[in-house]
Amino acid sequence: MLQTNWANHANTLRSKRILILAVVGLLVILGLLQSRYDVYRPLHNPESFVSRSPRELAANSTLGFQKLLALSSKPSWRTRGLEAAANLTGLEFTIPPQPQNSDELVKAFQKVGEDKGAKAPAFGSAKAWLSHVDLLKYVVASDLETAFIVEDDVDWDVRIKSEIRLVSDNVRAYSGVREDDPTPYGTNWDLLWLGHCGSIITDDMPQARVYPDDSRCETELYAGWSKRFLREKLMEGHRQVQPAVMTVCSFGYGVTKHGARKILPLLTKGGDEAFDVALSGYCRDQKLKCIAVNPQLFNHYEPPKDAGYLSDVHVGDGQGEAADDSNFENTMGTTGNIMKSARCEALFHETCMRPPSEI
Repeated sequence: MLQTNWANHANTLRSKRILILAVVGLLVILGLLQSRYDVYRPLHNPESFVSRSPRELAANSTLGFQKLLALSSKPSWRTRGLEAAANLTGLEFTIPPQPQNSDELVKAFQKVGEDKGAKAPAFGSAKAWLSHVDLLKYVVASDLETAFIVEDDVDWDVRIKSEIRLVSDNVRAYSGVREDDPTPYGTNWDLLWLGHCGSIITDDMPQARVYPDDSRCETELYAGWSKRFLREKLMEGHRQVQPAVMTVCSFGYGVTKHGARKILPLLTKGGDEAFDVALSGYCRDQKLKCIAVNPQLFNHYEPPKDAGYLSDVHVGDGQGEAADDSNFENTMGTTGNIMKSARCEALFHETCMRPPSEI
């Protein structure tokens, strides 16, 4: 009897072990299946799909991209302001570690294309160019479906989520995205340029999609070289989705997976005065499919020049020396073309529009 009881007990233990292994195996399979859908998790959840439209997905903490990435070499007033603005507006940025490129590498990059008469970037511009390239490599290496890249001194309006819903609606319409495609902006583009310092509007470019947005900077308050295009070609209180024919400054831009893979071999050729200028040229020549929203939604914040501010790029380009970063921690600067700055609201409870200009 005792032997039988032990035999029954052993059989029971074996059964329990088999059941436990089966449960563990099922959990592993479910985990693998879940990871398969991490790219756009809400889009693959039937309940989320029913309750959340593409425009609502665009208004999530990463603005509808898989990741918001900030290009930054070190913690400073720039990153602390970025964090404060992000917390205020419900955004989540990732700051990947940047490789410290040697001066020798930067100088070698300046010479790329020199034998063909290409225009060489100054040292600071070349260094910034390589930093953008490194972040694009991160996008490719991470196998991201989409990413939105900003420079760490970027700023945006406190109403960014309302603005981005309109961007989603109109980029999808402009690109002819199918109704059954749940992605916030579609993916039939390489680069979505939302943060810049100007983009031309011409009569011979493909038809733009114009839409009302009352958060847009008034034309007469706009600061920048492209002001005359807004004055002559775009209704007050409206933005437009258009080809990025001549768009400059890389304050904030989205890339698709295939877009990042196309951009890298082009932009590692060097041979121009700056990263944004080269990027704009490839967009103009249609080697990249680039869409811009004009006027911009993202612009850079600048501390006061009379406090000794000079950008790292301009310092690297030999245009002068900047005061210590600590000078700018508690002194409010300005942001061009953003009516209600998220940085200034978060840090100083103020608006801080840069004075209007034509340059």
